[in-house]
Amino acid sequence: MAVEAAKRLFISTNIRNLTFMEDGHLATLNAVLEAIERHIGFSRSRGYSVARRLQEADLLPLGGPGYAPELEQSDVCLLLATLMGAPKLHEAPEHARAYSATTPGGAVLSANAPDSIPRSALEYMEVKSEVAIGGPSDAVDDLRGHRFEFVHGWREFSAHTPEGTVTRFTLPGTLASHQQAPHRVAGVVKGEAFVNLIKDLF
Repeated sequence: MAVEAAKRLFISTNIRNLTFMEDGHLATLNAVLEAIERHIGFSRSRGYSVARRLQEADLLPLGGPGYAPELEQSDVCLLLATLMGAPKLHEAPEHARAYSATTPGGAVLSANAPDSIPRSALEYMEVKSEVAIGGPSDAVDDLRGHRFEFVHGWREFSAHTPEGTVTRFTLPGTLASHQQAPHRVAGVVKGEAFVNLIKDLF
């Protein structure tokens, strides 16, 4: 997809215009795992196993003597995406890195691409997490009507809006419209659950 086409994927609230959380507002890993189980329905035990693999790969923060690991919103988005992608345990770090590498429509974005274009699936989720916390009420209500899909068989994240538009993120150079296997299976997170998860933690 060309950059001009990617411009149509403009996020409802520009990241620079959002009210960001105060520095230092973090959530412990235990709180995150409990919230994911409560709002998304993903078991805490599986969540811990995947989180541990991401910690070993330096993709999630480690705790230390006397204090638990603390996660930022971006960490929560990364963990949630990895869990919903349903990787084999040893593949969890590779899945996590892929969500940072995917681009809208598989476009190869230039360094001077507009800031309004989400450069990866993870960045898209991070922006939406900021909307959940600091966005105007109509933007939050719109987000509650979204649906997020995390494909299991290949690296794809798609966001479905209440209006019926779909934003797909795949690895650069791949065709987002091309199904890469005979059957498409995806983990689904409803916008309502995503908003409640983020608000619960931050």
